[in-house]
Amino acid sequence: MVQVLSTWQTFCLMFLFQLGTTVVFGFAGGAKQDAWLAALISALIGISVVWMYTRMYERFPEETLISLLHKTFGRYISKIFTSFYIFAFIYEAGRILRDLGELMETFLLPSTPTPLLMLLLLALVAYACYAGIERIARLAELSIIIVFLFTCTQFILLAFSNVIDFSWLTPVASDWKRIGVTVFPLGITTTFGEMIAFSVFWKLTVRPLKFRKAALFSSLLVGAVFVILDIIAVCTLGPDLFYRSFYPLLTAFQLIRIADFIDNLDPFVVTTFITGGLFKIIIYAYAACTTIAAQWKIDNHRVVIFPISLLIWFISIYTAKNISSHIFVGLKIVPWIIELPLFILIPLIVFIVTGIPKKTSA
Repeated sequence: MVQVLSTWQTFCLMFLFQLGTTVVFGFAGGAKQDAWLAALISALIGISVVWMYTRMYERFPEETLISLLHKTFGRYISKIFTSFYIFAFIYEAGRILRDLGELMETFLLPSTPTPLLMLLLLALVAYACYAGIERIARLAELSIIIVFLFTCTQFILLAFSNVIDFSWLTPVASDWKRIGVTVFPLGITTTFGEMIAFSVFWKLTVRPLKFRKAALFSSLLVGAVFVILDIIAVCTLGPDLFYRSFYPLLTAFQLIRIADFIDNLDPFVVTTFITGGLFKIIIYAYAACTTIAAQWKIDNHRVVIFPISLLIWFISIYTAKNISSHIFVGLKIVPWIIELPLFILIPLIVFIVTGIPKKTSA
């Protein structure tokens, strides 16, 4: 398989993918003022999970997750597991699409129906999947610069708005049970565990060692970003409001006021959030299409883009009645039912079994 990306392009894809919609809803909000500590612990454990993925790629540079499942579990069980992964990729893409649709309807286009907004976003996703991973990576190179500049500008403006109070961070580590519940499984599976999506097409990216470098560095940087964002959100909103708010970081940036001139930056903030979420949907959709192509021996993944896109759209509409139930399912059910077994446990079994040296006959 020909590798078409550079290390920098792979890093950009992974960084934007991991950033995703997590910045919209905040990371580790359940830990309140200790959210930054929960984010730090989640990042340290999550990076070890990402390392496990990269190690599997290093061991078998010509394989993908699909073929490794076949090596580990045999023909029939591996097909069942592969079907689970296809469903998980599609379902996760649908949930993120719902996140973006609700966000756009609330803060950008309140008069436009959410299903229509999601359909327009999905058209971009389908086109990106059709264009291929190389063009997706080129778009990520451009987008990461925009995200970086917008985010840094928002931080600077927020700092000059005199709304940050570091006393909100105390007491530190006041409730380790709440921190532990926040870290496991949600803090590990969300963002870091989701990097398993790259395992179905990692042969198209870069060589194993460069892939590891891009994956670990992007995960480390994303973890640092989450820690900083949580500190800013808690110091701006306070732990209770940070815990209760649907969009804590957006609420924090809404407090930007400088000389009664610079304010109301919602469109710029939402645009930054949508960029990360859109790349997450693209990667999930692309992973689903390539996995289906590998499972059913289809020569080109493009033939399944349209039906997969429609399925993602239907899932985004009908999986939850409102934003409250949508968030509840995402925080309390999905990590245990989908993400923990598929993103952590099964890859761990594959990692252990494929790492056992085979006996050679004399």
